[in-house]
Amino acid sequence: MASHFVRCMGNSPLSSEQLRVPQDVINSAERFPDKRRSRFLAARELLAQLMLRVYGIRELPPLVTTSSGRPCFADPNLPDFSIAYAGNMVGVLLAEEGGRAGLDMEIVRAHSRQTQDTLTQDLSSGEKAWINAQQDFMEAVTQIWTLRQSILKLTGESENGAGSLQLHPAAGRLRSSVFPDIQAVCDAEPMLVWSCALSPGTERLCLWEIDAQQQWQPLRNVEMSKPNIGPRSLRLTSLTPTPQEIGHL
Repeated sequence: MASHFVRCMGNSPLSSEQLRVPQDVINSAERFPDKRRSRFLAARELLAQLMLRVYGIRELPPLVTTSSGRPCFADPNLPDFSIAYAGNMVGVLLAEEGGRAGLDMEIVRAHSRQTQDTLTQDLSSGEKAWINAQQDFMEAVTQIWTLRQSILKLTGESENGAGSLQLHPAAGRLRSSVFPDIQAVCDAEPMLVWSCALSPGTERLCLWEIDAQQQWQPLRNVEMSKPNIGPRSLRLTSLTPTPQEIGHL
């Protein structure tokens, strides 16, 4: 079983002849400011193209919004997905059938050192110790932050559920009192940190990028069962908490 992560630069990854977004979705974006409208439509175009590539579905299926503000397909039989933005980059993570997905992306060094320090205030001692052990402090903080956000997107909690989640990066483990079985993989590239949170059954993560010529370029496949997936990568898997531990999360 495989999940798919695709990203593209710019607000218009596809030409008008390639658009597979229904008119009602385009109409719904008219009330947004220009920048938000462009990103909104680019993400849904990207999702539509991914659904075509993976499942052969030629037009973006109807979408609904959950109570937490998370978009999903109206048809519960269709796969889960997650959308993220970083600078002028748009990303979409499509889960395997029956699984869940959470995606986050951050530009490395996009925040000041003061902001980075603020982000670490509520982290656990284990998270802080791992960050301080890394050569690049800002990159390490961004990795932990991105991991947390991707997992909270999967659980549907957003930042309000931060207290239900603990990361143990040195041990390659995580704890969530909401979803007791999650795996997450995070990678730090020269300019971008991304994290994909997925259900435990996902065996492979396929990475794609759409280039300036609007061509799909395979980047690599991540075998989720392998502990070492790259020199600047992190892979975390769940430690199922006991009832007593859940009460103290």
